[in-house]
Amino acid sequence: PAYKDYEMGMAAAKAQGKPVLIDFTGFGCVNCRKMEAAVWTDPEVKRIIDEDYVLITLMVDDKKPLPAPVVVRESDGTERTLRTVGDKWSYLQRYKFGSNTQPMYVLIDNDGMPLTGSRSYDENISEYMDFLNAGLEAYAKR
Repeated sequence: PAYKDYEMGMAAAKAQGKPVLIDFTGFGCVNCRKMEAAVWTDPEVKRIIDEDYVLITLMVDDKKPLPAPVVVRESDGTERTLRTVGDKWSYLQRYKFGSNTQPMYVLIDNDGMPLTGSRSYDENISEYMDFLNAGLEAYAKR
């Protein structure tokens, strides 16, 4: 099962000694559902995600309010107030990984550092497998 919170998922990955697959997605993301249906259902892709990674699924359009608004500074210096869970995950994606498109898949180590380049919408199962395996190889070398 996927973690729906970045911090909780990172703690679990560290405890299990596994790399992380962050899935930046959204409830209203059609291409996200296409990837889940076309690529993530492949038996080998599913096995690697389930067994070798800790999956963190972050919904960038989650309207659930944060316990309290958080003021952050964007990379261009402007201040922004994060009011929802989705705002928080969207900001994390922009700030840490420089992108705001979904789906976006990022493989990171237990310190939150990227293991490979990221991937977006592409239903090529073989390339997605290469992506997952490259992350595992990079993680093993750390």
